[in-house]
Amino acid sequence: QIIGKMKKTLEGRVVGILINDRSDAKAVAAVVKAAEAAGSTVKIVAPKVGGAVLSSGTKMAADGQLAGTPSINFDAVAVILSEEGAGQLVSDAAAVDFVRDAFGHLKAIALDDGGRALFDASGLEADAGVIAASQTKAFIDGAKGRYFDREAGVRILP
Repeated sequence: QIIGKMKKTLEGRVVGILINDRSDAKAVAAVVKAAEAAGSTVKIVAPKVGGAVLSSGTKMAADGQLAGTPSINFDAVAVILSEEGAGQLVSDAAAVDFVRDAFGHLKAIALDDGGRALFDASGLEADAGVIAASQTKAFIDGAKGRYFDREAGVRILP
């Protein structure tokens, strides 16, 4: 049995952060800092293999390309997107799947305004596990487990 035995910790777990060009550098840095302080490894996912240029003008390398790095690889995800980038990604199946799969696998999801636009385009209804990216402490606390209350809304249960 895994349910009920899962430790409420991020130690040894992985948080994925989906970014794109002009993603808010401060928001990305805050999530990275909080996740790493909690003992998590952070992996950056971007639409392009080469990474993305953040709002600060700094290029952030990607650990994975969006089309080949689904959210199922992570224990929790943050979606920090520029407004323009979110507008482009709402029609990208891999981006929509990134959010939908994280939701369907009962993971905590942190969203900034661009991330919220992608989440809304996915047709999902937010719950307690969908957290504002600016609320890093709440996201880190939520990322330590799963949102089993969500399960009845995302799959057929016996």
